[in-house]
Amino acid sequence: MSEINSDRSNVVRWLQLFAAVGIPLVLVYLAVAGLVNPQFAELRELISDNRDAIISNRDLISSNREAIAANASSIARLEARLEARIDLVAEVLILAITNENITEDELRNLLNAGEE
Repeated sequence: MSEINSDRSNVVRWLQLFAAVGIPLVLVYLAVAGLVNPQFAELRELISDNRDAIISNRDLISSNREAIAANASSIARLEARLEARIDLVAEVLILAITNENITEDELRNLLNAGEE
């Protein structure tokens, strides 16, 4: 059991060492690559120039997400109403088949009463 805990603590130490050394090295490499490679500089400039458009698109996506959520709740309500209507039609059809004395007007009245 103590071997497992010591292995875990060794893994944690290695991860901490990587985070402390590796991440800054990667950032330095990217900074140097941006200075050396003009494509990185062009990308950085392109992103910088389009920052306002990126922010407005992010806001647009956020507002669309809210509209989608509102539409989803409307669709759920409509599905519930449709299911209730289908159940009612099934009940009326069963009633019509099993009861030979029921008239068409009585069936229509049942359907109309079930809609309310």
